[in-house]
Amino acid sequence: MEKLGDKILDKIKKEKIEPRPKWQFLLRDCSVWLFFLVSLVVGAVAFCVSLYIFLNNDWDLYQYLHTTLVGHVLISIPYVWIAILVAFVLIANYNFKYTRNGYRHETFLVVGLSVAGSLLFGAFLHSMGMGERIENAVSDGLPFYEKMVCCGNRKDIWDHPENGLLGGEITDVFDPENFEVKDFQGAFWSVRETDDTIEYAPLQMIVGEEVKIIGEKEGPDIFWAREIRPWKDRGEKRKTIDRIVPFMPPMLNN
Repeated sequence: MEKLGDKILDKIKKEKIEPRPKWQFLLRDCSVWLFFLVSLVVGAVAFCVSLYIFLNNDWDLYQYLHTTLVGHVLISIPYVWIAILVAFVLIANYNFKYTRNGYRHETFLVVGLSVAGSLLFGAFLHSMGMGERIENAVSDGLPFYEKMVCCGNRKDIWDHPENGLLGGEITDVFDPENFEVKDFQGAFWSVRETDDTIEYAPLQMIVGEEVKIIGEKEGPDIFWAREIRPWKDRGEKRKTIDRIVPFMPPMLNN
């Protein structure tokens, strides 16, 4: 033991090791806890946005896309946000391990608590409407966001008028049942409603509003609307029909 003690003293003298002040250790611990909390918050934000996208997705569109429900689910999953959630949960676990007593706790327990914390706080943020705000802010700020958020661009899904799906921006409103839409490819469509057309609140039929329309194409630039939905929100039906019937535009019934 004496030899070991002598070696330690020699090393201290040679390397001129000096005791660090207590404030440095406190600062390190505070930094680690700060990164841990930031990781939990970022994970919660990622879950909040994922939850918003998942709950507001148009799950009934798979029948128009010639795919199965499972296939539609796979292309609708917000993989980027889920990856962010997983990454920051792991970062939170890594930072927690470097807290003063973090090494004493099992990894699965720390990861479980990190996941639970992110999910609960994320659900709270979603209940406050933050999921939509964050998703809209990121979508408006990053032009490539739509292509990253899942397997494909969501606007591409609504660019199939031949399959009954049309999305775009209202450029003119002629009357309550006749308006013009500019699709995401720059083409203009005359959209017409019928007595059975369903509108989803909070849809506003004003110039500049982006909409999603389900219906049927007639000719090169006419589209008969069966359902009109706001682009940013799945919404609720304003008008309903008693039963689902095959949709036929009035002009095509003759």
